[in-house]
Amino acid sequence: MQSQGKIMKTKLIIMLLSTLFALDATARMDLERIVVISDIHLLSPELVTPGTAIDRADAVESKMMAQSDAIMNSITDSILALKPALVLLTGDLTYNGERLSHERVAQYLDRMAAQGIQPLVIPGNHDCNNPYAKRYAGDKTLPAATVTRDEFAQIYRNYGYGEKSRRDPASLSYCCEPVKGVVVIGIDSNMDEMNRLTSRGDSADVYYNGGRIKPETLQWVIECAEQAHRQGKQVIAMMHHHLVQHFDQEDRLLANYIVKDHDNITRQFMQAGIHAVFTGHLHVTDAVAQYNDEHTDSLVEVATGSAICYPFVLRTATLDRKRHTLDIDTRWLTATNDCPDLREQGRQRIINSTPGMAAMLSGKAWDKLGGRMNQLKAMLQMGGGKANLPENAQQATQLVLRHLSEVLSRAMLAVVEGNEQEQDVESIIEEGKQGIRAMIAEVVPDQADNLWEFFLNEVYPKLDPLVRSILEDRNVVGTPGESHINDLRLKVSL
Repeated sequence: MQSQGKIMKTKLIIMLLSTLFALDATARMDLERIVVISDIHLLSPELVTPGTAIDRADAVESKMMAQSDAIMNSITDSILALKPALVLLTGDLTYNGERLSHERVAQYLDRMAAQGIQPLVIPGNHDCNNPYAKRYAGDKTLPAATVTRDEFAQIYRNYGYGEKSRRDPASLSYCCEPVKGVVVIGIDSNMDEMNRLTSRGDSADVYYNGGRIKPETLQWVIECAEQAHRQGKQVIAMMHHHLVQHFDQEDRLLANYIVKDHDNITRQFMQAGIHAVFTGHLHVTDAVAQYNDEHTDSLVEVATGSAICYPFVLRTATLDRKRHTLDIDTRWLTATNDCPDLREQGRQRIINSTPGMAAMLSGKAWDKLGGRMNQLKAMLQMGGGKANLPENAQQATQLVLRHLSEVLSRAMLAVVEGNEQEQDVESIIEEGKQGIRAMIAEVVPDQADNLWEFFLNEVYPKLDPLVRSILEDRNVVGTPGESHINDLRLKVSL
């Protein structure tokens, strides 16, 4: 009897364990892992012969272009280890649209597909009809073949553009169901159809990097989303350009990074049931929400930084189909076989790009004020002091670099890393103010105190909301729709 009791107890334990394992398997069936990478900007090794040409091009880039293939190899290894169901690549697959680079990217996607992983791509502004496609042959930089839009679709026929996808007739947008019950809409936001190439007989090379969604494409996307929801399916969208402003006045200050008519498009997406959009383009790791007027609905845009720029980001998103949510986390590549200190090298590249940022800022200021410098100088000298105003944009850049170089580097690192609010924002702002004060003292030493007071009282209050929008990771600051989201770990409702 005792032996029979033990047998019954053993059977009961086995039944309980079997039930628990079955429940766990059912729960796992509701979960799907997705990996998101962006702006891999791969340059095929076939286009590079070591020499001064590639060294010169690489030296001025924040992107690790010469190591892009090794980085993509390491990222592919990481993806294979993660075993996701899907990999979403949100554009700028190549350095400058070289055909050989696209073919190289496809080889990496083939490796993923061979392990049962489904990659899906969408083009970025660099990828098609690019007049700047080059190869680097020793000390020479020579033209390389790029691809047309039809050729892009052919190369990536297994990765969004095949027979299983519904295609938009007006663009390279598509809609597919790579996982049962989950519809992915890849949205083509590029303007490369307007590009011109001398290699194709045009009179000049013309390149557009701005974004738009054609009216007919917008309607097509809305129809795809509405149909998916009618069928009880969940929708995830991806595109290259931003859809929602990641900081106040992005559409004015960085117009080429966000699609035209973005507010209207976002509202229509929300109404159609699109609540999550993955993007890239600006090489920042950032998440932002836009709400409807009643604050009852929202769309979250998740931008992913460039895979070949510091901090070398890839996102993981766990799709819970039962709860209709995406749990998004962020990972970083820290090294490759050829570059054990990849992260530190990439960080230094961001710092080294400060002069370019200073040139952009001072160039914009010069465009507005340059023609009035003589007038300003005369007005200042009427007060009895001397004025050491810059005489050209180059001198203005040097002035900015002398006093703001370090704080600009700190700000840039904070922005590309994401979760800027975790940085010492107040010290960055104060350091920036003191740099501006030093600039004023250099330019108008005799009236520095008065002009500094004027700056604090009249100018900075107008700049402060923009500065804090960027550094405190907020948008539409001070309004009911203000958004402040953890950039690196977040949950999105679908």
